[in-house]
Amino acid sequence: MNTGCLNLNRGGEYAIAALTRLALETGSQAGKLVPVQALADGQNLPKAFLSKIIELCARAGLITTKSGAGGGVALAKPAAEISLLDILEACEGPYHRADCVFYGERKCEGTDCVVFCPLREREEDVRVSLSRTTLAEMARSLEIHPLNVSPKSERTGQAQGGR
Repeated sequence: MNTGCLNLNRGGEYAIAALTRLALETGSQAGKLVPVQALADGQNLPKAFLSKIIELCARAGLITTKSGAGGGVALAKPAAEISLLDILEACEGPYHRADCVFYGERKCEGTDCVVFCPLREREEDVRVSLSRTTLAEMARSLEIHPLNVSPKSERTGQAQGGR
C-alpha cells in the first residue's frame, strides 16, 4: 500500500544529509559559501546527484548558489529557520494525504473524517515532528556524532565534532 505521504527516497535523505553538513560547515550562518564538492565529500554523496538536489533546494529558497571560482552553496536563511519538512518538500513535493486506507476510492479527509484512523494520526505526528525539527538541531547532532569527520579534518587526519 502506498500511503502517498512522506515516502522518503534517496533524494530526501541526501538533501537532509547535505544541508545538515552545510549548516555544520557554516556554523549555521546564512550566506557563507561551501563548495559542492566539500558537501559531497563530507557526506559521501555522489556529486552529480547532489547537484540536482541543490537545484531543487535553491528553487525552494532554502539555499543560494554561486558558480565559478570561490563559488558554492550557502544557506538562504539561518539553519534554525529551516525545517526537515521544508527540505523534504523541496525535494519530494508537498506533503499531502493519500487515499483513504479503508476506502481507496476516497481521498483521506484527515481530522475531518468520522473515522480518523490511527495510521493517519501517526502520519500527522511525523509531519509535525519534521516541521519542528530544524537544520540547526540536525547540525548539532552531526557535530557530536562519533563518526563525524569533516572534509577539512580528513586532509589533516584529525576527527572533528567531539566535545
